[in-house]
Amino acid sequence: MPIRVLFLNTRDQCGADVAVHLMLMANFAPDEAEVFVLSNSEAADADEMRIRFAEMPHVSSAFLPLGKPAGALASRNMLGKAFAYGPSAASLAKAVAFIKRNRIQIIHATDRPRDASYASLLGRVTGAASVVHMHSHLGDYHTRPTLWGMRNAKAIFAISDYIRNGLGRMGLDLNKIHTIYNAVDTDHFDPQRELESPEAICAEFGIPENAPLLGIAARMNPWKGQLELIGAVARLRETHPDLHIMILGSDVPDVRRDFEKMAREGGIADRVHFGGFQKDVRPFLRAFDLFVHPSYGEPFGLAIAEAMAMQKPVIACDTGGVPEIITHGVDGRLVPEHDAEAVAREIATLMGDPELRRRLGERARQTIRLRFSPRQQCREVAMRYENIVAASRGEALRNIPNSLGVDGGPRC
Repeated sequence: MPIRVLFLNTRDQCGADVAVHLMLMANFAPDEAEVFVLSNSEAADADEMRIRFAEMPHVSSAFLPLGKPAGALASRNMLGKAFAYGPSAASLAKAVAFIKRNRIQIIHATDRPRDASYASLLGRVTGAASVVHMHSHLGDYHTRPTLWGMRNAKAIFAISDYIRNGLGRMGLDLNKIHTIYNAVDTDHFDPQRELESPEAICAEFGIPENAPLLGIAARMNPWKGQLELIGAVARLRETHPDLHIMILGSDVPDVRRDFEKMAREGGIADRVHFGGFQKDVRPFLRAFDLFVHPSYGEPFGLAIAEAMAMQKPVIACDTGGVPEIITHGVDGRLVPEHDAEAVAREIATLMGDPELRRRLGERARQTIRLRFSPRQQCREVAMRYENIVAASRGEALRNIPNSLGVDGGPRC
């Protein structure tokens, strides 16, 4: 019998974490999970979410006022604030009724304060088992509500062993923390799809035809590695004067000024381009000759995995969750963090060897297709669900390795 699972979404806007949950909802097999959703009717993108759920006829969705925008909550380290910005008592009562009426067995939520705390609260009230899906570091923005939610959850899903081990060091029980890697749909991220041409993108941004283009897709934050990429290309300005950089990500004026200042000082201001936020990054990924993403302490590296799915050679850092995706020299190249010189060396090596770029790109796509597919993710989650429900009934548990490989066995 499929597990009856409720995805709880109190978020005021869909982010990457909710997108991961949407992929799970869309790809469960009928015998794995029967999917229900409670989503926030007060969210800025509630109408868009209604459309998304309507495209998944196997998903039963309902909308309730589950909380005001939580921006003010993020800066307050008080459990009570989660409830101050959360749903009303009437909405909670309706949520409890929905869970009981649909005989929900699992409540699956993100690690955001309101999601995590209310999933565990509703689990306590209804008897359903709560699961908190940890998509990032345990940072200040999580606050006590997230910690309370995780401590009271029946299980925690971490998006990498790196995150799982970090939670263990914070004192959380490793026995209930399970690594569930993010997934990439290689049918969607397919370099053979008909997309806007690289020539059109280069023309739009004034990049000379046939100029080598290096790209990064990340929010504007120094830890994402944009400065290291700019610094690397500045070091190569004499030997590789035709290199251009495309930086994708929502504009943050103060941070962008730092990037522009570094580009000016490095003598490459005319070769650094800002593409802003792109809802569909695939045409840009296809246009890049290299995807250079030297972020440090990356929880997983979804943007990196998407570039790999698009058959791009990737340069990234050997820290965080990235080494769990990339094997250096096999399907990508890894460098130490904060090391623009090392990034420059790898760029020079790869730009001088088209055959190596081709080989790394092909193997990168194969890695994502075999190890990080939506079906692989759903199978792993479904097995964890089964054990969570079995434990609540006092039944014997299946022996599941913490991280699964291509064949379902221990991942090497």
